[in-house]
Amino acid sequence: MQKIKIDEIRIDGFRGLKDFKMSLSETTVLTGMNNVGKTSVLKALQLLFGNSSFLAAEDLHIDNNDKSTQIIVDAKIIAIGEDGKRTANFSEVWEIAFGEANIKMDAEEYAYVPMRVKYTFQTLQNSFNRDMHILNEWESAGIAWQDLKGKKSTIKGDYFQFHYLDAKRDIQDDLKVRTSYLGKMLGDVASNYDPKDVAELEKKISSLNAEAIEKSNVLKNIQESLKGIDTTMDSSGKVYVSPFAKKLRDLNKSLTIHYGTEDSSFTMDYHGMGTRSWSSMLSFRAFVKQMCNSKNPDEEAFLPIIAIEEPEAHLHPNAQKQLYKQMNDMPGIKIISTHSPYVAACAELSELRGMYKSDEKTVCGSLPVTKLTSEEQRKIRQAVLTSNGELLFAKAIVLGEGETEVQALPIFCQQHLGLTPVESGLSFVDAKGCGNYYPFVALADAFQIPWYIFSDGEKETQKGLKNLLKKTYDEDRDLTEQKNIFIIPDEKDFEGMLLVDGYKDEIEKAIEQLKGKGYINKFIRENNHKPKKREKTSN
Repeated sequence: MQKIKIDEIRIDGFRGLKDFKMSLSETTVLTGMNNVGKTSVLKALQLLFGNSSFLAAEDLHIDNNDKSTQIIVDAKIIAIGEDGKRTANFSEVWEIAFGEANIKMDAEEYAYVPMRVKYTFQTLQNSFNRDMHILNEWESAGIAWQDLKGKKSTIKGDYFQFHYLDAKRDIQDDLKVRTSYLGKMLGDVASNYDPKDVAELEKKISSLNAEAIEKSNVLKNIQESLKGIDTTMDSSGKVYVSPFAKKLRDLNKSLTIHYGTEDSSFTMDYHGMGTRSWSSMLSFRAFVKQMCNSKNPDEEAFLPIIAIEEPEAHLHPNAQKQLYKQMNDMPGIKIISTHSPYVAACAELSELRGMYKSDEKTVCGSLPVTKLTSEEQRKIRQAVLTSNGELLFAKAIVLGEGETEVQALPIFCQQHLGLTPVESGLSFVDAKGCGNYYPFVALADAFQIPWYIFSDGEKETQKGLKNLLKKTYDEDRDLTEQKNIFIIPDEKDFEGMLLVDGYKDEIEKAIEQLKGKGYINKFIRENNHKPKKREKTSN
């Protein structure tokens, strides 16, 4: 069976996003600091494929006190095969759904559909006009993409089922609300039974209700007391107490979900938000699978588009990793925003998108996976994602050759900026040797996160830095012109620089605090060096 996917999206004029572009995978994981626009990307997709009931004038982009008057969201739809690779044409089912006139061909003769939604703000009415278009082309030389023209779309929105799961998921709320995904499934549960089974089950429930009342003085007393209402009602009407749902169609009203052993379990309201949030996500997964199972892909065009905000909320690391697999296994297009390095580390490198806000403009980057060797990909996954996943959410990355730099530089940073590294958003990384910078630089450069190297000055180290620049930018670059690489002068290493700059006493004091008083003299004696007698300084 052929599938389709959203290959690329563009957003302009919405919240903090202006002239924003991003490619998508079948599963896309959005990373980046707070307030870079991850949630805005999800909500922009909702504007295109879902409803716009949340939209307000406050959602218009503001740039230097100049407020946008319109919001544009574009999506490029392409055809893919079971292997996930792009195919030249859409299947017959999707050709019929899109309509021949709406399908375009690119320069390589691959079919695509360029969709656009435009919301224009009407000041007097304080509302938006919504227009759906199919663009004549996805891009054109000399024309800004926002100015591309098209015709009114005739594609039915029913082909795309958009679902938004925010970070406040709670299975207890899902059970109470009929419009929740769980509520929708339970509301229709009776229709899945055979009519004969319905009659038989409801007969058993009726007997169970009667027995429960008969054996309970409390329930019996309540029912007897309520019979006083009978005199004011229709002669055929009677009051009944039903401890259990009387009709199968009302199962959702009395359904409870328990967690524990068969002999000892508690309903979900006794459990923490982690269990309840996770249960809500899994019930949604059941909803999507049921919805997809009801469709015949060979006869009906249908694509679930699922936006998930912070799925890791309230979950411990191992649960986060397991949840990612469960999300990834869901059918359809998944776009996941996360602050979790554990979720990001579970994703394929090709699925990661790094968002960064620079000079009030939000940009998005992805790793050039096809240009990386398998060994380079392994190192990025191991050295960066698995061991230093917090770098995905850094304001800037500072790389050092070893442990000394990573311990000392944050201290200098705090003295200089008056902020701790955490407060400044800087991440200091021990690369464990100058030959190990590339995985960090490759990811930072791809995700447009500013990076800096504080390097020893030996000739071999400088040679390694030149090779790093050539590998990163595919060209020779002069080290002296790199403002983000700081090299210790006079071919000294970091420790030598500290000694030359007068930090000898501080270093000795720190060593003796760590190792014990007299450690330095003992170390010198054991290494056959005569200790120098230190001069006393007057206070």
